[in-house]
Amino acid sequence: MTHLKLSPLLAFGMLSILACQSTHAAIFEDNDARRQINVLTESVKNNQKAIFELTNSFERSVQENSKLRGRIEELERTVDDQKSNLKIYYSELNDRIKLLEPVKVEIEGVTGKIQTAEKELYDQALLEFKDGSPVKAEGLLTQFITAYPNSPYWPVAQYWLSVSKYASKDYKGAIAAGNALIKTFPDHARVPQTLLNIANCLLESNQKAEGRKTLELLIKSFPESKSAETARGMLSKIK
Repeated sequence: MTHLKLSPLLAFGMLSILACQSTHAAIFEDNDARRQINVLTESVKNNQKAIFELTNSFERSVQENSKLRGRIEELERTVDDQKSNLKIYYSELNDRIKLLEPVKVEIEGVTGKIQTAEKELYDQALLEFKDGSPVKAEGLLTQFITAYPNSPYWPVAQYWLSVSKYASKDYKGAIAAGNALIKTFPDHARVPQTLLNIANCLLESNQKAEGRKTLELLIKSFPESKSAETARGMLSKIK
C-alpha cells in the first residue's frame, strides 16, 4: 500500500479551512440563538402587555361593578322612598275623600247630609254678616240656598238671608226670604224670630197695620217664645 505524505503547507491550509468552517458554524449558531432570544423576549413583552391590559380591564370592571352596585343601591333607596311617599299620599288622599263624603247631621231639628264645601260656604256667609258685611253675606247665602236646596242648613240660611236683607234695608227682600222659610218649614225653631223680623220690616216700611198683625200672629202662635215677649213690648208702643 502506498502512503501519501502531505506537505506542511498543505496541512496548514487544510487546518485553516477546518478552523474557518468551525468558526462560521459557531457564528451561525450564535445568531440563531440571538434570534430565538429575541423572539422569546418579544413574546415575554407581548405577554406582559397582555397581562397589563387584562389587569387594567379587570380593575375597570371592578370599578364599573362598584358604580353599578352603588347605582342599584341608590335606585333601591329611591324605590323605597317612593313607596313610602305613595303610602303617605294615599293615606292623606283617603282622609280627604272621607272629608268630602256627606255626613249626616241634625241642624235645629232638621236632619240631613252635608258636605264639607257646603258647611264652609254657610260658615263664610255667617262670618261676613257678623263682621258687618250684610251685602256680602246676602250674596253667599243666596248662593248657598240655590246650591243646596235640600241642606239641613237651608232653613237657617233662609233666616239669615232675611236678617241680612233687613240690615241692608232691603225690607221687601227680607219679607220675601222670611215668608219662604215660614211656608217651607212652618214649625221650624227660627219661625218666631222670622216673624219678628218681618214685623220690623213692615213697620220700617211704614206699614203699621200689617206690622201689628204680624206681631199679634207671633204672640198667638208662639206665646212662650222670647220673640213673643219682644213683640208684646213693640205692640205697646205702636199707636
